[in-house]
Amino acid sequence: MLASGVGSFGLGVAAFYLNFVYRALGFDDLAIGALVAAQAAGGLAGTWPAARLARSRSRRAAILLGGVVTAAGIVGILVVDALGAQLAAAALLGAGGIVVYSAGTALLADATATGDRPRRFGQQIAIGTIAAFAAAYVAGQLADPVARALDATTSSLVTVRALVALGGIVAAASALPILLVRAMPVPRGSLEAPARRGLLLRFGTVEAIFGFGAGSFLPFVNLFFVDRFGLDFATLGVVLGAIAVGGSFGALLHGIHLAPRMGQLRSVVAVQLLSVPFAVAAGVVPVAMAVAGLLTIRAGLMYGSSSTYRAYTLSSFSPAERAGVAAILTIAWSATAAVGSVLSGAVRAQLGDVGWTINLVTLAAAYSVAAIVTLALFREHEPRGDAVVVEALRDSPL
Repeated sequence: MLASGVGSFGLGVAAFYLNFVYRALGFDDLAIGALVAAQAAGGLAGTWPAARLARSRSRRAAILLGGVVTAAGIVGILVVDALGAQLAAAALLGAGGIVVYSAGTALLADATATGDRPRRFGQQIAIGTIAAFAAAYVAGQLADPVARALDATTSSLVTVRALVALGGIVAAASALPILLVRAMPVPRGSLEAPARRGLLLRFGTVEAIFGFGAGSFLPFVNLFFVDRFGLDFATLGVVLGAIAVGGSFGALLHGIHLAPRMGQLRSVVAVQLLSVPFAVAAGVVPVAMAVAGLLTIRAGLMYGSSSTYRAYTLSSFSPAERAGVAAILTIAWSATAAVGSVLSGAVRAQLGDVGWTINLVTLAAAYSVAAIVTLALFREHEPRGDAVVVEALRDSPL
């Protein structure tokens, strides 16, 4: 969890300025949408290695290898200018990220009892979002001093690249706690193939719907506040930080209070549906701070539901399957998010400021459909992934 916090902080600083690097390179909204899609495509390419590493290597080895690939992507973003080369760098960033995420998520699930997973994943998300708050605030405050040190403007290419580099260096430090984790073999045992495929299809369907909605707006939230409301980097950092803090409170409260009282599935669906009106309102309210408040509430609700839903999902699969499942489901999300990103960029390129409203309405519609589909597909489902390991141990020869 320490590694998650450090990594979230460093990558948060880098991500804060990534779209501004693309802007400084002269790319328009359509090209930026394609770059976001390239990162998702890189994640797709990393799915197979992530699943294979889960069965042949320790979680620690997989996380470290994914970190190296992620670092290569960040270096590429810093040193190349052409769109094609930036697309390749974004793909490396996505490929490394999926390996780190899938192995790290599986490691946390393996180390936590079934009943404690909603709370533990809530704590992990809270740490990550608090780190993201710190990253957004610090990133916003760094622009002026870094620009002065480089004798450049805050929006110049050299400044925003230097800030991305600083974030990348901090993110690299997250490898240090991972080196202290023992390289343990992954427990054997798997669900029956038909059951596994059926579960993957159902979970993947839900992720794909959510991904399309998220990709329509979330990768561009920094541009949204700058383009629509004219916020400077310092104010933008405070706004994005507040949204992250809202997410952290939601993650903690959902796993501790709502999930035990309502049950995991019902608490997830109820909160997801409750978040929808806040997204719609954010698309039409003309006051920046009011919009920030609406998106903060939305983040608290969605981060809360996501921690419990992640625990519910991984508890449905055996330890040997979890890293591969996390990778596959992330790709289901990322693939449709890439489509949403490209289409949302095209909408804004054609319609200008009105495009942001359409982007947020698209997000709200997709999330509504996804919540209803989740309830329909999993009404009768009870996770039993941990029982598979017990059965495998019982049936294995002494």
